[in-house]
Amino acid sequence: MRLLLRTQEEEEEAGWDYASADTKTHTHCYHIYPAMMIPQVARRLIHTYGKGAELLLDPFCGSGTSLVEARLAGLNAVGLDINPFAVLLARTKTADYDPILVRKQAHALRNYVDDLLKHGIQPEPPQFFNIDYWFKPEAKRDLALLRYAIEQAIPTETRDFFLVAFAATVRESSNTRLDEYKLYRIPESKLHAYTPRVFETFWERVGRNLRGLEEFFQERVPATHVQVYERDLRQGIPLPTATVDLIVTSPPYGDSQTTVAYGQFSRLVLQWLGYDDDTAKSIDRRALGGKIAPVQARYESPSLVTALEAIAQACPKRAKQVKQFYDDFALCFPEITRVVKPNGYACFVVGNRTVKGVRIPTDQILIEIASCFGWRHLTTHHRNIPNKRMPLRNSPTNKAGELSPTMTEEHIVILQKQP
Repeated sequence: MRLLLRTQEEEEEAGWDYASADTKTHTHCYHIYPAMMIPQVARRLIHTYGKGAELLLDPFCGSGTSLVEARLAGLNAVGLDINPFAVLLARTKTADYDPILVRKQAHALRNYVDDLLKHGIQPEPPQFFNIDYWFKPEAKRDLALLRYAIEQAIPTETRDFFLVAFAATVRESSNTRLDEYKLYRIPESKLHAYTPRVFETFWERVGRNLRGLEEFFQERVPATHVQVYERDLRQGIPLPTATVDLIVTSPPYGDSQTTVAYGQFSRLVLQWLGYDDDTAKSIDRRALGGKIAPVQARYESPSLVTALEAIAQACPKRAKQVKQFYDDFALCFPEITRVVKPNGYACFVVGNRTVKGVRIPTDQILIEIASCFGWRHLTTHHRNIPNKRMPLRNSPTNKAGELSPTMTEEHIVILQKQP
């Protein structure tokens, strides 16, 4: 593993907040993603609990923070996520693209785009539902040309690098409010003055991502590799039994429809990348807690029972939705337990959300669920979330006037699998 600049004692004294840390080093700069684990936390967890480890698993890998840090630390890694856009990001951020080759291809792509513009070539934009609501005509025109140019000028081996920059451009050129992860349109009063800068944004993203790639390429351990699967963890992990040394992950804080809207965040990008409407719109429904289903998980959690009773007093329906999320979460533990070696570690970064005025202690619920599957709790670290991209209060049900405080603290729960 690479050496850290601070000793473990200095790390403990400094805490886990990393309020002034640069979280966009290496390929972490490629694209934002909801509720991302910051690299400093993943790096420290790998350093602390991964001594002698060879294989890291992130069963809720999102955009791949822990997978990137695994390669930088000299570990192989496997990641799973249900969201195809997250899988694209994670694969691209951990890939061994040659920066010199990619830079040459970027130069060739720019010349090709200029040539298309010079000759008035205008490819047809995609035809997905409500595209005119979310994109101005000029944004549709320029994005369609960019997408066509990438397909024509960039080989498949490196195309994803440019598609990730394109994805960021789609988001920044849309009519969505960029300070939200849920899909909210810019107010009509401001929309008329909004001018998308499609080409400028794309080239800025390509340049920034190239600098991140160069840093990653220089510092990753070349012998390491990462595999990322688009897969529902409840359907199994494609690994043999007892092969994982360390888990570092940040699972969802609750069902996506009322907490962090991973699917809504990804929808427009997936549609521009050619995914059908059903795939692009179904992510939140397919995620943990996305739909009410018969109880299959067998676990006990007194802390969850207490929270559900309090929520049910205000709204029985919401209590059922909350319970479904934790039922689904518990369904993940047989597979997580199967693939981890005896005495292996699992580090979960979780947040405690509020529903109907009731704070749900997910950190304690996680410990209680895990204990039912042969895990013991070692410790829990706590960190404040600085500079959050979430408001202090939000409307989880999208009903006017119905507000709840959002999370300003994360809890890093450390578990060890019993022999």
